[in-house]
Amino acid sequence: MAKMLDQALTDEELDQLDQFLYSDAVGKDAMSLSMLHGYLTAILIGPAQVMPTEWMGQIWDKPEAVIFALPEADAMIDLVMRLYNQIADELAQDPPVYEPLLYWEDETEEHSSIEEWSLGFCFGAGLAEEEWQPLLDEEEGQFMFMAIMSGSDDEMRADMEREGINLVQHDNEIAEQLPEMVLEIRDFFRNRQISEGSKHRLH
Repeated sequence: MAKMLDQALTDEELDQLDQFLYSDAVGKDAMSLSMLHGYLTAILIGPAQVMPTEWMGQIWDKPEAVIFALPEADAMIDLVMRLYNQIADELAQDPPVYEPLLYWEDETEEHSSIEEWSLGFCFGAGLAEEEWQPLLDEEEGQFMFMAIMSGSDDEMRADMEREGINLVQHDNEIAEQLPEMVLEIRDFFRNRQISEGSKHRLH
């Protein structure tokens, strides 16, 4: 029997989804698991409601019709939706228990998958670029978004290297700050929506 969509993924199921995303079935440029986590995070904390029909197709590197025709498609899409719901639940808990899904390149834990997570986050925000603009108009909001973006933007990373910044150390510092920044961005949009709602009621 298929699991309910509100059940968190087990480690085994995360491995299954990871393997599927890396398989030839979805194309060589499909999102990785870490990228997908960042992508879904941005969609969930952003100011615009983005429906699965809008964001699902961006995950794969092949047309949705091809993906949906795969024998394992239903099971894998269920895993994606459960991951989406799992992130939403982690963000909603009081206090939140959200953690970015990062993996370490080796046992030294000197280099994480922040680049993939960051790229996914930026893709997710890009689905509602206009609605995200108010965050970038605020100094603190712009700082947080650019800090996240620095994990994957080639031009920014080249500039940092020229300035003598150790990218591995930088990435690890950003990785540690991600949970707090994600929650602050979420609260920024929440408070803005509450404020705008109050203005409408006053009129």
